Amino acid sequence: MGRTGGRVKIVALVLVFLVVCTVVGVVTWHLTKHSYQKDDGANSKKASSGLQLGDTTVDEKLGVNIKRRTENFNVLTGQLWSDPTRENVKQWTKSSDNKGIAEWSRDRKLEVTFKEEGGVPCYRIDWQVTVGMETVLTDCWNIGEAHWYGGFEDYYQPWPLEKRSKNLTAYVPHDSYQKLLGGVQERFFISSKGVGVYIEDDVPLFLSINAFNDKQMCLQAKYVRHPYQNFRRRLPSLSYHICVSENVRLIHDYMMRTFIKLRPTDIPDKTMFRKPIWSTWAQYHKDINESLVLDFADNIIKNNFTHSQLEIDDDWTPKYGDMDFNNVKFPDPKSMVKKLNDKGFRVTVWLHPFFNIDSNAFIEAASKFYLIKEFDSLRPGLTSWWDGKLAGILDATNPEAVEWYLNKTKFLQDTYNISSFKFDAGEVNWLPFVYSASFDIPSEYTKHWASLAYKSDTSIRHQEARVGSRSQDLPIFIRMLDKDSNWDYKNGLKTLIPTALTFGILGYPFILPDMIGGNAYNRQPEKELYIRWMQANAFLPSLQFSIVPWQYDDEVINLTRRYIQLHDDFTDTIIKLAREAVDTAAPIIRPLWWVAPTDEAALTIDSEFLLGNYILVAPVLESGARSRDVYLPPGQWTDELRGGIKQGGWHRNYRVELHELPYFKRKSEISVYV
Repeated sequence: MGRTGGRVKIVALVLVFLVVCTVVGVVTWHLTKHSYQKDDGANSKKASSGLQLGDTTVDEKLGVNIKRRTENFNVLTGQLWSDPTRENVKQWTKSSDNKGIAEWSRDRKLEVTFKEEGGVPCYRIDWQVTVGMETVLTDCWNIGEAHWYGGFEDYYQPWPLEKRSKNLTAYVPHDSYQKLLGGVQERFFISSKGVGVYIEDDVPLFLSINAFNDKQMCLQAKYVRHPYQNFRRRLPSLSYHICVSENVRLIHDYMMRTFIKLRPTDIPDKTMFRKPIWSTWAQYHKDINESLVLDFADNIIKNNFTHSQLEIDDDWTPKYGDMDFNNVKFPDPKSMVKKLNDKGFRVTVWLHPFFNIDSNAFIEAASKFYLIKEFDSLRPGLTSWWDGKLAGILDATNPEAVEWYLNKTKFLQDTYNISSFKFDAGEVNWLPFVYSASFDIPSEYTKHWASLAYKSDTSIRHQEARVGSRSQDLPIFIRMLDKDSNWDYKNGLKTLIPTALTFGILGYPFILPDMIGGNAYNRQPEKELYIRWMQANAFLPSLQFSIVPWQYDDEVINLTRRYIQLHDDFTDTIIKLAREAVDTAAPIIRPLWWVAPTDEAALTIDSEFLLGNYILVAPVLESGARSRDVYLPPGQWTDELRGGIKQGGWHRNYRVELHELPYFKRKSEISVYV
């Protein structure tokens, strides 16, 4: 028994020991597992270099995915720091729930900020160089299948923008004949997916769109000798905003309201809306004189055409820059203007900011330091332009220089009864290659030149300018770049509607299309082109003739009268829409997506436009065509050419004879926000 009892004790002790060991092992295993999981979580958090703000994520390689809250897919993706030197994010610092900060000790810092207003989420991307003025900042965003609009006037004027590639280009106003970015431009873009992009004015911006068909829009900031001269030796920055709404119309309105914040203070002269301008330029070019101008006016009257004003274009001065009449070509300008006034014409003249070195005005302006100066010098910087190889250019940002220039325009008004002016140029590319100035942002020059144009005629407002940059508040007509007399997208007839649409959505509603038929630089427009151009122009806000209809035949003369009358019939509507633009910044000429913002056809068509929300115009733009496909947005439309009611959708092979212009009036009301 004792021996047996001892064995039992030993077995019991062994069993207890084994149980204790098992329990300890299990507990230890659980504790260890939990500890590892905890450590792994801590290590993951420490190593994580991703960032989430709102509906946007940024990964450690700076890839960005932006979603629309109501839908589970990306509306925009992109790559920050899009070049081979990119370094991954090691750690984001969240200064608040709405901001993430990443820094690279080498040369840069990134802040991403989230903000939501009125249900529209916006993300501000701020890159700041910390070391090295030569550092280049580049972000690229995927265009994808979206359609993009806005930005700038262009020689080819693609609509939507992704239709034609644009290689990396300085984002400043250029004469569009250089085939860069044109003279009317703003730093905002919108997409068919409801995405808006706005770039801050102080960024030394370069832009590419679909370069090499890569389906990307790239934003780059860098200082270079021209055009972004770094007077103050600043470090580059790249700051911009990306906002997301439900569709292209809603994001357009939001971007205009939030970032542009400008709308016209009034409307231009009503007569310029109603009656055509007649210019000497395309018909006569520089071969003008007093007798020719009077004959021009007599022929306008003889052929029973209405007119708002007669514009005396290049070349009416003794030297370029001397703002007085050439007394050889115009021996009695005061009498000439009086005769024109007696015939019912207001008279305007062509002006520009250039002073050729052989002009008296160059000496005067240079002595007063009113010209853009050489870099680090008081001497005038010299530039070349289309009418001079060596010229000074007015410093339109100098208030004293502006007052001096406007005194010369007042001299023309007081001495000869010149009623207003056509202001040419104003783009940044005309500045000297290297210069000194009071402005850091090159487009400030363009803005100030447009402002000077307005100041020359603030009461009647029947002047015109051809540039705009943050100039939406000016109640004046902004003219398109000189169009070429051809049918195609090489600055010809097919760019007329896309240019008008672009001006409108950028906030420039008072569109002055260029000369009907183009400028005849290489050839006179053939009869058919002239007629189709006139038809395409009939519903636009203003008409401008130079190529004269009586050089063709009676058919052209009669059709010209007919379409001038059609324009006059709708001028009250145009003026009503002009006043609406003052109140709301809505364009007069609207893309079809304005009333159908999710309709794929409406998003891409570039050969039709809306006058307001209720009149759709579909001109023929193809040589030899006697029909076209017409697209009508959803709803019922009255066919004003053929009669009857048409439903929304495609109407193939719609017949249009040479003398005809299809247009339609919408009968049924539809929501423009769905």
